[in-house]
Amino acid sequence: MPVGVHYRIEVEDVRRALRTLAERDAPFVTAYALTQTAKDIKAAEVETMQSVFDRPTRFTLNALYVKPATKQDLVAEVYFKDGFGSVPAWRYLGPQVEGGARVHKAFERRLIRAGLMQPDEFAVPGSGVKLDSSGNIAGSTIERILSQLGAAEQKAGAQANQTRKSRARAKKKGIGRYFVLRPGGPGNADRNVAAGIYYRADLQAMMPVIMFVRAPRYRKRFPFYERAAAVFDQKLVANARLGFEKFVLSKLPKAA
Repeated sequence: MPVGVHYRIEVEDVRRALRTLAERDAPFVTAYALTQTAKDIKAAEVETMQSVFDRPTRFTLNALYVKPATKQDLVAEVYFKDGFGSVPAWRYLGPQVEGGARVHKAFERRLIRAGLMQPDEFAVPGSGVKLDSSGNIAGSTIERILSQLGAAEQKAGAQANQTRKSRARAKKKGIGRYFVLRPGGPGNADRNVAAGIYYRADLQAMMPVIMFVRAPRYRKRFPFYERAAAVFDQKLVANARLGFEKFVLSKLPKAA
């Protein structure tokens, strides 16, 4: 009779293993698969933003958050951060996902409150303003403009708006000033000019810094839901296999 090494598995052994999997290991495998798939979705969404947006900022690329699944709560979520900095991420990315008109930015609301911009107008960079590496107007430039125009916010009891004395000092130093022009306004210089904020230093020609335009409507650019569904279909089963190996197969006794 040939001598060999064998390992006999009874039906009850299989049933016992399956019961253990269902009662103890299945929630871990499921939570692992869901969480890893959510992480894969987030990574894919970041890649998509890098391809559909022109020079997206780190602020935009970090706008997504993964809520991991647990064995008690078998739901993993990928969502836009709420209250992300001073602006909820969905407020400015939502129109890119679903299309439609965008909402006003914080500095636009300040211009509207100051009566410098109409409620149905939006601000876009003019040809005379320097943009940062992401194609936006620097925050320090916006604050300087708002301060000169009297639209800066009051913080900690100190008003950030420029005073008459500070304007006089700036004029002596040859520092230019910002001002709002509208077509048909008083004087001759602004009768045919586009509505917006302009800058002039000494006797130099005025430069358009921020232009006021009617509500821009965005076409759908960021296929958030479609990309998520595609990654879910592609990755869930593979991640479940990895979870099974991690939480089940790794605990089985190794063959001698």
